[in-house]
This record gives sequence, structure tokens and C-alpha cells, in this order.
Amino acid sequence: MSAPAPRRSTERHAILAMLAALGCLILLDVCGKWLGGAGVPVAATTWSRYAGHLVVVLAIFLPTRGIAALRTAHPGRQALRGTLMVGVTLLYFAALQSMPLAQATAVFFTTPVLVTVFAAVFLRERPGWATWAAVATGFAGVLVVVRPGTSLPLAGVLLVLAAAAGNAAYQTLTRAQAQADSPAVQVLWSGLVGATIMTAAAPFWWSASAWPETPPTAFDWAVFAAIGPLGAAGHLLLARAYRLAQASRLAPWAYTQMLLSIALGWAVFGDVPDAVALVGMAMIAASPQVARLGGLGRPARAA
Repeated sequence: MSAPAPRRSTERHAILAMLAALGCLILLDVCGKWLGGAGVPVAATTWSRYAGHLVVVLAIFLPTRGIAALRTAHPGRQALRGTLMVGVTLLYFAALQSMPLAQATAVFFTTPVLVTVFAAVFLRERPGWATWAAVATGFAGVLVVVRPGTSLPLAGVLLVLAAAAGNAAYQTLTRAQAQADSPAVQVLWSGLVGATIMTAAAPFWWSASAWPETPPTAFDWAVFAAIGPLGAAGHLLLARAYRLAQASRLAPWAYTQMLLSIALGWAVFGDVPDAVALVGMAMIAASPQVARLGGLGRPARAA
């Protein structure tokens, strides 16, 4: 028997929200890489990412919910989530200064693999064979992408892997908190903690010596201003998508972000992965599908 029409319509809306979210998040990455190329300090870009995020979500939720929009059952856990998110963003933006967009995106998509490894090591979980097959496939894909002989900088690869590890920890905390706080509260706290940390650290990075001698152009400042709203929109749309449909139905669509990274990396920066790198990226994208019955989590972005 076919699914009722309203259910199919809801699922279509969820997929559209998912695709829009991924579009916002890959544009956020493009902005971060662009600003790095313009010489804008990574910390300044990260501050704009969270300050803009906070302004947008406060404008959306405060008028209707007031200060109750920030009420959480576990403020300490939310603060830790936000701190992890800031760390992930700093690491990833730093990596994008030297890494091509598509390859950085591919390596970052090892997050679900790392979630599985963390669960086995720290939580004493016992993943099934399908999950371990996915782990092996994902790591093999990374080795193909960053194989010896490529021009990818080792420091950039390590930074992306560190960001993926931080994202895995962030996702674990997010799932632990999901029953206690709504997605709106989680998104608000992410912006609040990020903006607070980066504003408090401003004396260490907002100095003339940290900026390039040639000042940013008007277009650079427009990109600088856009990065926060893009991040907020991406996370709000992701929350919307996962409210409308099950994660298992949306997971395959997440990998359109990798396709978008290839297209935008070529269009904006002139970076085109070679054929072998594309094979590695396909292996990484396939790894969670190998473990759909093994319980591997979705690769939602944190940055």
C-alpha cells in the first residue's frame, strides 16, 4: 500500500529543508575559505559566524518566547556543546586556508565513523559487523583522498580530522541533550556560547598586526557579515528537516553537500579533485550507507 499523500508531502518538505540547510552550510564554508584567502584572521571570521548566528536566532525567538527561549535543563552541558562547536569552527576554518573545499568536506564527513569509534572505546558499546565495515570503508576513503603524492598539506588534513573529532563529540552531547531541550534552545545556546567566547577573546585577536596590510574590500566585508546568518539558517533548517522526517530517510541526502563542495570549489576557487580523490570521496559517502542497519549516526555539520 502506498503512503498517504500528506505523509509524502511532509517528507518532501523535509528533504527540501535538508537540501536548503546543506546549501547554507556549504556556502558558510565557502565564505570561511574566501575570508581566509583575503587574510581575515580565522578568529575574526569565527566571531562573525557566532555573533551573526546569535543575532538572527534572538530576532526569531525572543519576540515570541522571551527570555524563556534560553531556559535549559543543563546549562553546563549546553556550554560544553557551544565550546566544542567553537573549537570545531576554528579548526575547520584554519584548515580551509590551505585545503581545497571538496577534499576538506570529504575528510570532515568522517564524523559518523568517529562517533562509532568513540562509542566503542569510551561508552563500551558493541557495534555490529556492518558498522565496523563502515568504519573501515570511511577511513580507507580518507586514505585515498589524502594519499601520498597529493598536494594536500598534512597540517590541513590533521586540522580537518581534529575538527571531525570535535564534531563527533558535539553530536554525542547534542543527542544526549535532545530529550531535555528543544532544537530552538540548542541553536540559541550554540550561538550564545560561541559569541561569548569569541567576544571575550577579542583582545587577543582583534589587533592591527593580525590583519593584512591591504584592508578587506567591500565584498570581503559583505561575506564577513553573511557568514553568521548562513550558519543560523543552516542549523534552523536542519532542525526543521529532522522534525518532519526520520533521520534514516534524510541521511542519504546529506551527501549532496559533498557534491556541492566539488561544484563550488571549482566555481569559486578553481579547485577540481582528481579522479582518485573522487573515488575516495565516494567511499566516504558510502560508508554510513554500509552501516544503516548497524546504527551509524547521521553526519550533521556542527560548524
